[in-house]
Amino acid sequence: MVPGKGEWEKQMIKRTISSILILVIVSLTICLFEAVGCVGLIFLAGLLTQWEFYKLLRKMGQMPLMATGIICGALLMFGSFYANGPNPAELLCLSMTIVVVQALLSHSLEISKKCIMSTVIGINCIPFMCCFPISLYHEMSRHGLGSGHYICTLFWMILVTKCCDIGGMFVGKRFGKHKLAINFSPKKTVEGLVGGILFSNCAGIILLFLCGEWLPSGLGFVKAIALSTLLAIFSLVGDLVESVVKRLADEKDSGTIFPGIGGIFDLMDSLLFSIPLGVLYLKYFIHYFQPIHGFY
Repeated sequence: MVPGKGEWEKQMIKRTISSILILVIVSLTICLFEAVGCVGLIFLAGLLTQWEFYKLLRKMGQMPLMATGIICGALLMFGSFYANGPNPAELLCLSMTIVVVQALLSHSLEISKKCIMSTVIGINCIPFMCCFPISLYHEMSRHGLGSGHYICTLFWMILVTKCCDIGGMFVGKRFGKHKLAINFSPKKTVEGLVGGILFSNCAGIILLFLCGEWLPSGLGFVKAIALSTLLAIFSLVGDLVESVVKRLADEKDSGTIFPGIGGIFDLMDSLLFSIPLGVLYLKYFIHYFQPIHGFY
């Protein structure tokens, strides 16, 4: 059922209030604790998202080892914060081994299959992906960039990604005609995706000019457009993944913690694939001390 205009407006009011509350909490945390606070928020959001993800999987008939998976996820993210500690790939290998051994002790092939697959997917899709923005702090530190540069760079990527959500929602509602993924998310349209990419590009350029001194120096106009487009496209991938999971679990939202938005998973879905790829783009395509010559 498509909500009426009045219901949509009520949802938008709730969504706006929740967004303001989230912004206040995030801003206060970062003002008080700087980069450590930023990492702490990623850590907390990752664990809560993983917990909601496992709850949805259980409603689908899967049997994730919730405690084991969340502990392994916490170790993954905690370890990625230490530059000289074990890297996320090593911790992921250890986590998968622990999950497999525990599942095999159940002495049931069917239970083992449901435990292993669902638990490992939860670890890979959420805490492992959260390791990328956490480890970005050390990557930028090695290039002489401090806490302020890390926070601004990360939030540049987050805001650009979220602008795709906003642009896609408004443009899709007004002009959307051609369905993008009718079997997974009927509300998504091609027009909405185009609008989301344009919104992300505009946000990326505006923020580049407003706070460019706090961003990697190699992020010029063209590379900012390329990164904005990458973030926008893969924000849709994360959104569709969550839509599939919620549809299979027969749930509208992953939770009720944020009125108008839903749960933490609903808030994080568009960031799960876009931010890690954004971090890889910065690492391999942006030279931190490269002067900006013209648009390149």
